[in-house]
Amino acid sequence: MTTSRSTKKSTTPAKSNVQVTPEEGRIEPVLEENKIKPASLEVATPSVKPEAPAPAAEKEKIETDIRTKLNKRTDSEDIFVPSNPVALENAAASVAKTEGFELTRGTSIGARLMAQARKLA
Repeated sequence: MTTSRSTKKSTTPAKSNVQVTPEEGRIEPVLEENKIKPASLEVATPSVKPEAPAPAAEKEKIETDIRTKLNKRTDSEDIFVPSNPVALENAAASVAKTEGFELTRGTSIGARLMAQARKLA
């Protein structure tokens, strides 16, 4: 025999954990003395007065200094200026031959520098 169960619905609402909050108009502000003041992130630095820059050099002095430096350059100091281009090319060819690399457009500069460093030209 089959029996059917009947369930009765309760007409009373279920109790819940709902909390009633006060209305916005009734919320009172927190007293200022209870608040903690934030820490200051600014670091105090001692003030230093700026120093006056050194006086600018005269235009004529700068020009004479540059001219004397350019006139002082010699072939031994400036390795990119050859004293005798034909002799340097011959010395570069001999360096390429002794070192075992082919003298091409890309390797000729290195061979010239090696020849000047070895005082072959």
